[in-house]
Amino acid sequence: MSEPVVDVRDPAVLDDPMRGYDRVLAAAPVCRARLANGEEGWLVTGSAEVRAVLADPAVRNDPAGLPGQGAQTQEEAFLALGTPREHLPYLRASLLSLDGAEHTRLRRSISHAFGASRVATLRPRVQQIVDELLDGLSGTVNLLDEYAYPLAMAVVCELVGVPEEDWAAWWRWGKVLVDGDPARITPTLGEMFAYCHALVDRRRADPREDLLSEVVAQDDLTDVDAVALVVFLVLAGHETMANMLANAAYALMRDPAQRELLRGEPQLWPAAVRELVRTDGPVQLARLRYAATDLEVGGVRIKAGDAVQAVLGAANRDPAQFAHPHAADVRWQAEHGGREGNVGFGWGPHFCLGVALAKLEAEVALRSLFDRFPGVTPVAEPAWVPLPRARHRVALKVRLR
Repeated sequence: MSEPVVDVRDPAVLDDPMRGYDRVLAAAPVCRARLANGEEGWLVTGSAEVRAVLADPAVRNDPAGLPGQGAQTQEEAFLALGTPREHLPYLRASLLSLDGAEHTRLRRSISHAFGASRVATLRPRVQQIVDELLDGLSGTVNLLDEYAYPLAMAVVCELVGVPEEDWAAWWRWGKVLVDGDPARITPTLGEMFAYCHALVDRRRADPREDLLSEVVAQDDLTDVDAVALVVFLVLAGHETMANMLANAAYALMRDPAQRELLRGEPQLWPAAVRELVRTDGPVQLARLRYAATDLEVGGVRIKAGDAVQAVLGAANRDPAQFAHPHAADVRWQAEHGGREGNVGFGWGPHFCLGVALAKLEAEVALRSLFDRFPGVTPVAEPAWVPLPRARHRVALKVRLR
């Protein structure tokens, strides 16, 4: 078997999460690599190849029962990090962990809340939250912590049914989980699961006009299912969304031509959001998956049991797929949107459930920011958080004008 071509934990890759994969993609769209968890496997970087892998039901989340190199099952991996056994049912029930029929069942239980028509009714409330946050900004601010996070947190928590007095706890929990320190993750998970159980009990006794009340009313969902859904929705809905907004805002600050285009043709904002997710999305690597059968991807034979990691950021900058792979081109996106294979929101059965909400939030938040402060500029080049899977900034300090 060939030696690893790249280690995704290499500082040269982490220091520039997008361009760090350029040489790998140029060499081959599928290659051997040292993956984020330290094991060897296949790194998939080409656009067509990433879409093929993410859409294939034979590429799954849990290697349990598969042949191969002795890869840890999901439970074994959690236990190796010191996760108490009583936490395992919630981690197993996560939409991120499930495959096949179980994944479909749990996803369908909440998918109605994220349809385009229902999400469209949220626009006035999102605009109100955005306007209130912008009213409170002046001078020099950390746009990530003072705008992106509060907006993302408010929208998803109101949708799910998390009381405002508890939002700060979720922000703290999210940062602990993203930092990845096992010593802090275990007690944090315990706090989250206990909180969610209590919230489920409250909504069962006193239903409200929120998604959690709808979830607990479904007879085929257990309390573990409900808790896992709350954790998934709130964490994904604020952590990923906040960094999506920050990345996109920074990219536009650095691109006056695209800003001027949007100022003159504001109807292009939806296309701008799609294009910025392609060029500056907050998720670098898709979740680690395993081949359930022998596969051929990009002319490479992948054996059953092998680990497979799709690189969303590289696929979205594949010169074989995109005319201007590294530069945002809103006009091009408006004319080719829906046909270009953008995997910024994932692909296949695990395609982002909240994509309509994310697009609406980003459109309202970014357009309002640049309308209110057209001269906003970064104070300095913001540093990256050195994480293999994420493309996040440590902070985004800007000067409002």
